[in-house]
Amino acid sequence: MTAQTGGNESLTAAYSGDVVNPSGQSLELAQIVSSPGTDTAVEFYHAGFDHYFITTLASEIAKLDSGSIAGWQRTGLFFPAWPLATSGAQPVCRFWSGQRFAPKSSHFYTPFAPECATVKANPDWTYEGDVMAWKPPDAGGNCAAADRPLYRVYNDGQGGAPNHRYYSDANLHAEMQYRGWKFEGNASTRVFACVPAAAVTQQ
Repeated sequence: MTAQTGGNESLTAAYSGDVVNPSGQSLELAQIVSSPGTDTAVEFYHAGFDHYFITTLASEIAKLDSGSIAGWQRTGLFFPAWPLATSGAQPVCRFWSGQRFAPKSSHFYTPFAPECATVKANPDWTYEGDVMAWKPPDAGGNCAAADRPLYRVYNDGQGGAPNHRYYSDANLHAEMQYRGWKFEGNASTRVFACVPAAAVTQQ
């Protein structure tokens, strides 16, 4: 197997056949390969809740993929993130709504210290720790040339429970706006934060 450098890699296995079995080829398998020095935030969707969730934690990804945490499916989208303590990047606070909006629950992420402090003071949310790192955009709402824009949208409480979606594919803007989700970021560029530009978004 050839070592991969980063992004989305497609893998297949070919069998040449023998006197009994014909030749064949496996279905294509998509694999995320994180570039050196980055983590990968994988997105999941719960159709019953109309909620999105991202995580970089391998243990959570495995549970969601196995179905032991029921109802969630991969969307095929993901984006890279920096590990904690990366120079120039801010730690991302992660919160969980617990049973406040049961049976629905949600996670919330922010790399901005004032927003993190505000949510920590909100009894509806439980602080779970810092899980990755993103960079803030510049004063004009732009990311450095070597980075990629990250967007955050809010469902505006639809369905009776809050949920945010985080993505780096600008092609999703029209869909999310049509569905009534609100952009949270720079008013002109809609950029919320910046992530590494190393990986693509489709898995």
